[in-house]
Amino acid sequence: MKTTTIAAFFLLLWGMGTAQAGVTPMKTAQLVHALEEGKPCCIIDGRPEQSQRTKPLENALPYRDGLVIEPSGMVVVVADSDEAAMRIASRLDEAYPGQNIVVVLGGADAWEAAQVDLSRRAATPPRGLSFIIPKNTCESGSSIQKLTTNAK
Repeated sequence: MKTTTIAAFFLLLWGMGTAQAGVTPMKTAQLVHALEEGKPCCIIDGRPEQSQRTKPLENALPYRDGLVIEPSGMVVVVADSDEAAMRIASRLDEAYPGQNIVVVLGGADAWEAAQVDLSRRAATPPRGLSFIIPKNTCESGSSIQKLTTNAK
């Protein structure tokens, strides 16, 4: 079991060897986990203008050559293809070395799926959290207690 885990770890590192130091490609599940840890400072939309108009990404900055940002946290790059997103992320990594740049594998559909998953998680109470309604507080009929004032 340990040998398999170690081999998988090195295989993962080897597979990510093509990425720049600050660039991390993520699938939907990884992206959801990363977004739960902290909000991105900006979402970079590297898709063509037509795609941006027909299916806009909320709060995204359209990518263009010479784009200047002030990254205060994770930068998320979304494009039509994983290769295009990696190219944009590499340019951003050169401009902002050491910055955490996330490439969304699967493009806008994966980004939207992550947003839906985050919304569902936010709406679902944590496991183990329960609430019990005290007896006689929601029953119809005459009330158990009556509010009176002592004013004379």
